[in-house]
Amino acid sequence: MTAAKGLPMTPGRVAALVLGVPVALAIIFTVAVSLVAEFGEDSVLVDRTVALPGPAADVTVDNPDLTLSASSEAARLVRVRGTLTGAFARPTFDIRATATGVAVTSHCVVPTGTCSGALHATVPAGLPVVASDANGNLDASGLSGLISLSAGSGDLRAGHLAGTVSLSDKSGNVIASGLSGPSVRISEQAGDIDASGLSAGSVTLLDNSGDITVSGLGAADVTGKVQSGDVTLTFTKVPRRVNITDLSGDITLVLPGGPAYYQVSAQASSGDISIGVRHRTSSANVITASATSGDVTIKY
Repeated sequence: MTAAKGLPMTPGRVAALVLGVPVALAIIFTVAVSLVAEFGEDSVLVDRTVALPGPAADVTVDNPDLTLSASSEAARLVRVRGTLTGAFARPTFDIRATATGVAVTSHCVVPTGTCSGALHATVPAGLPVVASDANGNLDASGLSGLISLSAGSGDLRAGHLAGTVSLSDKSGNVIASGLSGPSVRISEQAGDIDASGLSAGSVTLLDNSGDITVSGLGAADVTGKVQSGDVTLTFTKVPRRVNITDLSGDITLVLPGGPAYYQVSAQASSGDISIGVRHRTSSANVITASATSGDVTIKY
């Protein structure tokens, strides 16, 4: 019996080995490093307190998720607690007073594997609050007064805020409930706005690319502008003025039943218009809805 001969090393096989072996080794190395990073995580516990230098609670965070709430203490202090986790080594952490408030920074020592963090900051009750999170989720509740919250690439959740409220998000979603006071402004760049229980004097809703859905809307003055997305507003009381503009999407306004009449102006350049509420031109309750590419529905 003769031994089987090996396959001849043709130019094609040589090229496959030259190109394939480094790629296979790179894949194996990447998988191995990821597995080591996953099981080699290290954490650091955070509990720091910093005195506020100015008249407002200004808190900026770069990477971790941030939960913000009011403190029962009278002192003008911001306390930050939580956990930061990084691959291979502990993340660095720093909190310092700035000219306007408090800045929180963290950094993963090795840019491989997971890097996460969750911080809880308490601020003095009643002080104006300006808070921003560049890359994490921002969750705020139980604040009052002048409130301005912004998120860069995470979701923004706000609940039970009272006062002059401004919420903005660049590439996440805004989820809000129980907002009250003189005015509420919610703006979104690339995500949805989902809100309930807005009982402010005036409400402004802005979205470049996403849907706006609001239930339990009890505002006298409502303005909304959308570039691309649907708008659905459900009112709990008769509004005095509503002005909604949508370039690409449907507009649906659900008004409370009752004897009230509305002065309705509806336009739909390439869609249908349906008006199912009492309307007459002499009414002081003015509803304006304009959709460039979509339907307009106004109903009970």
